[in-house]
Amino acid sequence: MSSLLALLIFLCPSPVAPQSAASVPQQADTRVVTTYDATKDKTTVRHSPVQIGGPKDKYHSIHMAPAYSHPGKEPRTPELIDFELRTVVKGKLRIDLYVLFIVDGEKIFMSSSRRAVKKGDLGRGWMGEHLVFRMPSETFLKITRARSVEITFDGISFPLDEEQLKVLREFARSISDVPE
Repeated sequence: MSSLLALLIFLCPSPVAPQSAASVPQQADTRVVTTYDATKDKTTVRHSPVQIGGPKDKYHSIHMAPAYSHPGKEPRTPELIDFELRTVVKGKLRIDLYVLFIVDGEKIFMSSSRRAVKKGDLGRGWMGEHLVFRMPSETFLKITRARSVEITFDGISFPLDEEQLKVLREFARSISDVPE
């Protein structure tokens, strides 16, 4: 039990580690962090991970965390958003994972970079995975304007609720506040 709590604290930025997406109170404030790396002359704007799914089928949890980077310190409108999904899965990860975004009924498929993360603290058989989708800003903004958004992993659907969409919309406002 303590190892499960440690994982949830790692994945959930809130001080209380909720067990399912339905019990996740999303805050209206955005929890957006901007960092500047002087050695690379690069600014990164990242939202802290937000839980979008709890236990369902082989998935233990799913979190999303949008981010973007640009050279220099001056704010710029990004062309691409790194839409990161973090999953915790029971069993082996599939090599041919099929992830689909369904935005107001329209199916959008994007390729991702993936990496596995061992989750030994949960016990034998649990694996974590980080998927990063290099999403055009227009696609991200389309998601933020949508009435319904689902993310499916091999046919297992995780719909975003209004509070989760609100978090994405707030992150989108931080993008649109950037002068052209």
